[in-house]
Amino acid sequence: MVPLEVREGLKSRISEHFGRAPFFAIIDLSSSDVKVDFIENPRRLGYRPGEYALVRGVEYVVIRGGIGVKALELLRRHGIKVIEVSGETLEDTIKELKSGSFHEYVGEGCPGEHH
Repeated sequence: MVPLEVREGLKSRISEHFGRAPFFAIIDLSSSDVKVDFIENPRRLGYRPGEYALVRGVEYVVIRGGIGVKALELLRRHGIKVIEVSGETLEDTIKELKSGSFHEYVGEGCPGEHH
């Protein structure tokens, strides 16, 4: 589950903060064909993004910047990996995921509402 600033296909820019991203991409890399499902922030459906990750059964969430303490604790408690990427677009992120050139987030999250 990848937080996005805009919804522009593979050129979508990665959001700097997981919980406040206006859009998300749900990526399926289980086959040779990459499948991407774009959604609006699930708060419209009554879920915080971390809760929605549980509902969707994702294996990992991607960050490129910040993630809130509560979301981080929830994800870790349920075995969902939080990984950091350096790419700026969804296309860059997919390449990083496929090549394994990312690392697991070891930080403690952002404690406040705003940076």
